[in-house]
Amino acid sequence: MKMQEERRRVLIIGTDGLRPDTVDPELMPTYAELMKRGTLFTSFHAAYPSETRVSMTTLTTGVYPGSHGVVSNLKYVPGFGEDGFVQTGNDKHLLSFQGMKSEPLILLPTLGDRLHKHGKRLAVAASSSPGASLLWNLNHPETVVNPSSSYGVGETERLHRRLGPVPEERTRVKKERALWAVRALIDVHLKNPDNQAMVLWLSEPDSSQHDYGLGSPESKEALRLVDRCVADVLKAAEEEGLADQLDLFLISDHGHSTLHAEGALQSHVQKACRELGAENRFVTTGHYVFPAAGQAPSFKDTAALVEWLQGQEWCDTVFAGDPAYCELPGVLPLELLLGPIAHDRAPLLAIQPKWTGSANEFGVKGAIQGLTSSSVRSSHGTASPYDVRAFCLGVGGSFKQGRVSDIPCGIVDIAPTVCHLIGLRTETGFDGRILAEALRPELVDERLSKPEMTESKYTGGFGGFKVFSVNGTKYVTGCS
Repeated sequence: MKMQEERRRVLIIGTDGLRPDTVDPELMPTYAELMKRGTLFTSFHAAYPSETRVSMTTLTTGVYPGSHGVVSNLKYVPGFGEDGFVQTGNDKHLLSFQGMKSEPLILLPTLGDRLHKHGKRLAVAASSSPGASLLWNLNHPETVVNPSSSYGVGETERLHRRLGPVPEERTRVKKERALWAVRALIDVHLKNPDNQAMVLWLSEPDSSQHDYGLGSPESKEALRLVDRCVADVLKAAEEEGLADQLDLFLISDHGHSTLHAEGALQSHVQKACRELGAENRFVTTGHYVFPAAGQAPSFKDTAALVEWLQGQEWCDTVFAGDPAYCELPGVLPLELLLGPIAHDRAPLLAIQPKWTGSANEFGVKGAIQGLTSSSVRSSHGTASPYDVRAFCLGVGGSFKQGRVSDIPCGIVDIAPTVCHLIGLRTETGFDGRILAEALRPELVDERLSKPEMTESKYTGGFGGFKVFSVNGTKYVTGCS
C-alpha cells in the first residue's frame, strides 16, 4: 500500500466561480462523462467570505480563515504600506508582507509547505491573478506558473520565455490565458514526477459571469472552454502514461449570484456616522467593518452603527467578532463564519446582505443585494446558498465510481484528503477532514467512512443561518 501511495499523484483542477447547477452536460461533455466515473459531492461548500483568495488559502491550508489569517480578498492590516490595505491578488503585496509585518501572510502551513517537508512538490499552473496563484505555495514561488508574473524567480522567468506570451484574446472570454495555463501544466508539471500534487486553476467561468451575467452566451462559452481544458489535460495524462496513478479533484471555489449593487459599505458607514452624530473611526473592505488603526470606536458608537445597519433594507444579518457586541439584538458571532479566530486580522463586524431566489434575464436563479457600487453583472462573497455552494468531483483509482455523496463537505477538506491520497498520513493540524465517504474502503479507516453529522440553526437579522458539522468539521451552508 505504501509503495502505491508514493506513486500516486493528485491533480486539482479548479474552475473559478462554477456553480454546480450550471454544469450543463451538453456544454460540458467531458464533465458529464467524468461524473459517471467518480464521486460527485452535491453538498460541497466554500469558506467565508466566498471570495477567491480566501478560498485559495483555505484550500491549500485545510484550515478556516479564523486560523490561516487571509480573511478577505482585500485585507486591512494596519502597518502594511501607507494605508494598511493588502491586495491579495497582487503578488508583490504577498511577497513583501512578511518583511513589513514580521509575520507570515499565511499563518499555518500550506499544502506546498507540507509536501516540501517530505521531499515532494506542489506545482501550480493558473490563469487567475498572480496573487491568487501564489497563495497555493507562497513559500515556494518557483513551483508556480502564471502568465502575469514570474515572481522574480529565474527558473520561472526561463519557463515564461519557453512558453511565450499569452496570445491576444479574440473573444470576450479569457480563453488564451486558460489555454496558456493548460499548456504549462501539460508541458511542464505533468512531465515532472517530483510534482506529486498539482493544481490547474482557471479564471473562467468566474470572469465571464462577472462581466456578462450567469447564463449569458459568454458564460456558456466559458463552460465550453473549461470542458475543453479538462479534456486536453486528460488526453495528455493518458499519453504520459499517468492515467492509472492520477487522482483528480475537479472543484470550484465558490458560487455566484446576480448582483443588485447597493453602494459601497464605506458610503453607508459614512452616512450612518453623520446621521448618528458619531465619530467615524471605521474602515471598510467588502462586507467588513474594521476599527481604524489607533482609533478604536467606542462601544456606544459601534452599537449605534449596528442598529443603523440592521435598519437598512438591504441588510440581513450582522456578525461581530467581539462577544460584547454579540449580546446586541440580532447579532451573531463572527466565528460561525470564520471558525475560531486565532489572530488579530478579523473585522469588527461582518454584514450579510439580503438575497433572493429570483431569476435573472437568462433564467438563472439567485440574486444578492451586494455592498458595492460595481457595475459587474454577477458576483459572490456572501453567505447566500448560491454563493457558498461550490462544485466538487473526485475521479481516479482512489475514488468510488458512479457515486453521489450528499454528506456536507467543503474546500477545507481538500488538503487533508490530498495528503491522505499520497501517503502523508502523519500530517495533522487541519480543520478539514478526509473525504473518506468517497474513497475505496481499503484506503480509509472504517470509522472515517461513517461520518457523524449534526445541524445547527441560528436566528439573526431577518433570516436563519445553518451550519452543518461532520466529524467535527463545520460548514456554512448559507442563510435561509
